[in-house]
Amino acid sequence: MTGSPASGTYRIEVGGLEREFNIKLPANYDPSMPYRLIFAWHWLTGTAARVQSAGYYGLESRSAGTTIFAAGQGLDSNGDMEYGWPDTGGRDVAFARALLDWIRTRYCIDSERIFSTGWSYGGMFSNRLGCQMGDVFRAIAPMSGSGPSRSGCVGQVAAWIAHGDTDSTVSLGSGQGSRDYWLGTNHCTMTTMPTEPSPCVAYQGCDAGHPVHWCVFPGGHTQPSFGSAAIWSFFSQF
Repeated sequence: MTGSPASGTYRIEVGGLEREFNIKLPANYDPSMPYRLIFAWHWLTGTAARVQSAGYYGLESRSAGTTIFAAGQGLDSNGDMEYGWPDTGGRDVAFARALLDWIRTRYCIDSERIFSTGWSYGGMFSNRLGCQMGDVFRAIAPMSGSGPSRSGCVGQVAAWIAHGDTDSTVSLGSGQGSRDYWLGTNHCTMTTMPTEPSPCVAYQGCDAGHPVHWCVFPGGHTQPSFGSAAIWSFFSQF
């Protein structure tokens, strides 16, 4: 894929709406080598630029040049700058699909290693994508999210899920609901074993290649301090 676009901010039209996103390539990008692809989605009122400036939830610095990163920009639905992922009429999932197609035609990616992560609204959207695009994504890592709804789900994804035990914005129960959805989809048992980092646990008996890890940490609606290290470890096993 000689002549692929450089890292930067781009726009595409999806369903009559202009959608913005940024792409970050490895410094020594080789167009003949298939790369892991990680989508990182922002929180409510967040932006793709802020996700990028934070190193895609701290994953870029850990990737050692093995990964292409993409961060999409949510729409301002009410004129109040509360950018998010309500997926009204399916428009945000359509954006994710169109963005993936755009990336596939311009860069060399490994179609077996496509991942999604995000915090808060970004975690909710990762859950939704894991549901509706489970035939595309290999694994997801929602932090402090909820969902997915059980409609329109296809395929399976491995899932790493984290939630604060005193979260008053997105309840711990919502996170437990996400966990239980993926436990059912991946046919896990309720038996757990401790896994790194503490206090995470790995559920046993899941379908081969579809583990579910659950991390309840002390705190409210915030990203866990161990998030980037744990997510990278989870994604990089695939």
